[in-house]
Amino acid sequence: MFCLFQFITYKKNKDDFNIILISIDTLRADHLSLYGYKYNTSPNIDEFSKKSIIFEYALCPIPKTSASVASMMTGLHPFNHGTKPNKGPLNKKYITLAECLKLKGYSTFAIVDNANLSKKFYFNQGFNSYREVWNETSHLNESSKFITEEALSFLRNNDKSPFFLWLHYLEPHTPYIPPQNYVEERPKGRNIQDIEFKVVVGTDHERKEMQKNPYEGHFVSLYDGSIRYVDAEIGKILKVFKGKKLYKNTIVIITSDHGEDLGEYNFFFDHGPLAFPEAARIPLIVYIPGQKSNRIGYPVSLMDIYPTLLKQNNLHPPYPLQGQDLFIEDGERHLFIYGLRTKTTVFKDFYNVVVFPELAKRLGIQEKYLFNIQNDPLGKNNIIDKNLSLSKKMLTQYRQYLQNNQSPDGSNSEQENVSGLTKKDIEQLKALGYLK
Repeated sequence: MFCLFQFITYKKNKDDFNIILISIDTLRADHLSLYGYKYNTSPNIDEFSKKSIIFEYALCPIPKTSASVASMMTGLHPFNHGTKPNKGPLNKKYITLAECLKLKGYSTFAIVDNANLSKKFYFNQGFNSYREVWNETSHLNESSKFITEEALSFLRNNDKSPFFLWLHYLEPHTPYIPPQNYVEERPKGRNIQDIEFKVVVGTDHERKEMQKNPYEGHFVSLYDGSIRYVDAEIGKILKVFKGKKLYKNTIVIITSDHGEDLGEYNFFFDHGPLAFPEAARIPLIVYIPGQKSNRIGYPVSLMDIYPTLLKQNNLHPPYPLQGQDLFIEDGERHLFIYGLRTKTTVFKDFYNVVVFPELAKRLGIQEKYLFNIQNDPLGKNNIIDKNLSLSKKMLTQYRQYLQNNQSPDGSNSEQENVSGLTKKDIEQLKALGYLK
């Protein structure tokens, strides 16, 4: 089936929309102003969202880059596409979004920052041009500016239409190193060093910062400053988007691969082990020419981008998907989110159950949680004791799904999947904390 699909050529339509997909690494929804954050971290994205469709409860299928982006590009759950959480290849047998669009006559371009998305892991499938930022810059603090400048050059000079442009920014991933002029003071919070039960991850940068300023608020200010910085860079792209009147024929999607844990549940400066809302809930803003702005309140998944864009281009999925059209509500849908240490997170309607098979004791927290994310989007009110039968039913459904599918290997072995990587690939993975 896959081979047959690869040889189909679709007729280009003069009315085909251009597509700009902007993914911002490690961006949690609740730290954006448009999702109710009390600090002004995202003025440019906020302004753009006024003419867009905002999904209130968008969720990643796994809070790790490789597997999550693989879901975005294939419409499949990690249990189905099998890409490992990090340093994992995207299986060539699947037809990526770029490949589908290329078959229809699209010119496809990508500028990505995060070596987990390296060509060596086959994330370049379907792209005419695939720029790896870490191979073209000398320092992490140059990467966002590089993406913006290259994207602006493309938008100003490109005469190929329709086109698909994917930009993957690294901020606000660790190390938290925003330009100082974007950093604003936040409430002091707890002294992290005084917390008895905790897990502190991060990179060497965060560990050095801990020696200078060990308070939670300091790191929140750096994380928020990174958001404010990347928002300013994206604002430059949105300005050109408006100036060239691309809003008449271009779909724009702004989202993230996953969120970040900043000390909630005593877990600091990382993502992946836990699948609480802090790591699982992501922003999703969609602009489609001719469609009215709106806020959509039912839960959706990052893997829904794939079938939605295919439908917008009158294309049919090449195989059965777990992703669904973003604009069709399915009240019976279950969203299974794979946390590496909380492998039992399920969204059913607006309920989210999280159960720890491990790690809870190290963090000094409860082992079982249930939230209603509609009433409690930040996950502050644990209602599991009053809803034991519901949580048991949801966990049973998760186990059944897990039994019927194979979860990706969560191994963090430093030797795994690095053969064949360039020196620059390995250097960037080390700088981001993926390799020691």
